[in-house]
Order: sequence, then C-alpha cells, then structure tokens
Amino acid sequence: MRKLKYIFITIILTFTVAVYAQNGIEIKTPERIARMLESMPVNNIPKAGQFQCSDLSSTLMFYTETEAGVTIQLGARLFSTGLRKEYDPVIISFIERLWVELLLRKTTTSQSSLLKEYSVRIVLGGYPLGSGSFKQLNQALEVINSLASFSITTGGNEIDVFMRDQAGTTLHIYIPASRDLLFQYDKKEHEEHLMKELYETKFSYKQITELNATITATYDDYMVAGGDCYMIDSLRNDVFFKKNGSVLWDPKRFPEESMRNILMSAAPEKCVSNIILDITPHTYNRDIRKFKIPLERFMGYVQQQGFKFYTGSLGKNGEHNQCLMAMYHPVYNYLHILSVSFSPEQLEPTGESIIKADLSTFIPQHNIKNLFQEK
Repeated sequence: MRKLKYIFITIILTFTVAVYAQNGIEIKTPERIARMLESMPVNNIPKAGQFQCSDLSSTLMFYTETEAGVTIQLGARLFSTGLRKEYDPVIISFIERLWVELLLRKTTTSQSSLLKEYSVRIVLGGYPLGSGSFKQLNQALEVINSLASFSITTGGNEIDVFMRDQAGTTLHIYIPASRDLLFQYDKKEHEEHLMKELYETKFSYKQITELNATITATYDDYMVAGGDCYMIDSLRNDVFFKKNGSVLWDPKRFPEESMRNILMSAAPEKCVSNIILDITPHTYNRDIRKFKIPLERFMGYVQQQGFKFYTGSLGKNGEHNQCLMAMYHPVYNYLHILSVSFSPEQLEPTGESIIKADLSTFIPQHNIKNLFQEK
C-alpha cells in the first residue's frame, strides 16, 4: 500500500493572546460583529433579539444572537423561521449579516465595491447590482419579501442561493464557498470555538451501519471498499473488510487498516471505548494548549459536522504505526487533519490507552498539496 509523508508547515504569525478559563477558552464577540455593532446608527442594541433601525431601513427588522453570553451574530431578518430551519444556517446567517454590511454602505456604488471585495454577486433578473434595471438593493428585497421558491446549491467553489417571487422575477446570490467569508469568525476565533466545542462535546462515536462503496481491491486476507480520493491518490475513503463481509479488526496483523477503519467510523464502537487522544494542536493561535479527549468523543463530534472523511498511512516510526485522517467540509471548503501514532497493543488495551495525535485545523482546500507529498 502506498504511503504518505506528512509535512507540517508551521506558520508563525502574531495574534492577540487567547484567554483560558480553567474549563476551556474564554469566548469573545467576533471582531467582525463588534465592528458592525459599532457602526450601527442606533442605541441600545439588544444582545439577543430583534430591533428596528430606521436609518438603514424603514421595513427591515434587525437582530442579534448570543452564545455563552456574547454576541455572535448581527443580521437583517430576511427569511422566515421555517426557511431558516430548513436550510444551512451558516449560509442563511451570512446573507443576513451581509445585508447589514451592505445597508451600512448606503450607496449602490459602495455596496457594489463591497460585493466585489467579497467576490459575491447579487443578480436580479439577470443583472448584477448596479447594472441594467437593478439600481438599488431594495429591489432585491422586494423579491425576498414575496418568495415563491427558494433553493441553495452547494458542492463546488461557489454557492448559488436562488429565489423567485410570485411574479416570476429571479434573484441569485452567488457566494464563494469559503470558510473565511461565510463564518463570522476569523481563523483564530474559529479555532477557539472549535476547541471549546471539543472540550464540551457530548457526542459519542457511532459505527456506520451501511456503506455504499465499490470494492476496489481484494487481497488474500481482506477486501477494500471505497473508490474516492481527496486531492492526492493515497488519501482515500477506504474501508477494510474480511472476506466474509465483516469489518476488518485485527490490530496485531493489520494495525494501520484497523485504525483507518476507526477513523472512517466503520469499526465497532467497543474498539474505541478505552482510547484517549493526547492532542497537540497545530493552529494559527499558538496559545491553544495540548489537550486530551476520548477518541469516541472526538469522532462523535466530527461525525456531526458534515465532513467527508479520508484516511492514509504515514508509515512507521520505530515500533509505532502512523495514520492520518482528513476531515473535509464540502460546503465551506476547509479541512481538519488528525494524525495518530500508535502501537498495535494500544488498539486492544486492557485499560485506558493514550495515543499521541497532532491536529491541524481550518486548512484551506487549496493548501492540501503543500501539506503532503507522496513517495
């Protein structure tokens, strides 16, 4: 089986020091939201709830949301509660937050400049904002207020939010599929939220019960099902099976395949119950400390986040095998990478087993080939 060589790139930047409480990380209002709040021409903005701002719009309600006592969202209430529950909340929140930013710009010329900066296109009846008959942002609001159909198309480098009103007028909002744009957090803030969520997660590992994949290889002792790779050939969605169709679990003979089955959520739940990950974070925020987390809780958390999973072999380091898992988010185009170093005995412990791991977070998709090289 071909091997991967994993190359960590340490990026040294200067950041504001994160403040840690004993039970985790202190979360503050994201800088993007704080700047918007400061620019709002209204007093007494609630930390959570709706409010009017007649200087920006005589018809729109605005709102804020809080998490752990701090404001994490400021938006224009464009969409109904039902629609907000049905569709991706990150995309919906981005559009409603963007609308406030645009209204703060006041002129169409300035609004168009912001859209160009973000590489976002708002197209009404075939015309981008500021061209043809699309002269003012409020014209798009008329379509939103009279929705007959709504859809969001994802999966590529651009998200297409499509709307049509009762009269048949169409509105598209084209958004780059980018974590940096879609989320209210900068990378440092997002890392802090991720770590806090990992500390507090209650999710548990769940084994995949059905696998729709193609048998790609058959060996003397096992079969391989998968067929997809991520960016490079040896980072794959492979799952390993015995000839009788049961999941391969044989740490002594096949330690790498057994670990990769865990990381692909294919191994039985009992196989992860005694394993603790001792994680060294490789993050932009250099003040995030090492931490330990049960493997079943780590996997339970990432299983809930909408990632696609790919694994690979990193070869051996002395008596230890090394494997890697890439967690790629197909909507927001970023990934986390976890590498683990373990002995076969650690996968069949009689008691608690601590496995060393490295975690790199929020890696842009286009950087993957800079992080790996095949040999």
